[in-house]
Amino acid sequence: MHLIKIESAKISCAKRLFNELSTSHVKYHEVDSYQSLLNIMESL
Repeated sequence: MHLIKIESAKISCAKRLFNELSTSHVKYHEVDSYQSLLNIMESL
């Protein structure tokens, strides 16, 4: 059960980091499957 909280904290920190790294030329997106990656790529 402790791992779930630790992993959630890691994911939260990574999201904040990648949001800060995103610029007008580079945008990071969260994907959980190949299909969600394709959907994001089609929307660009």
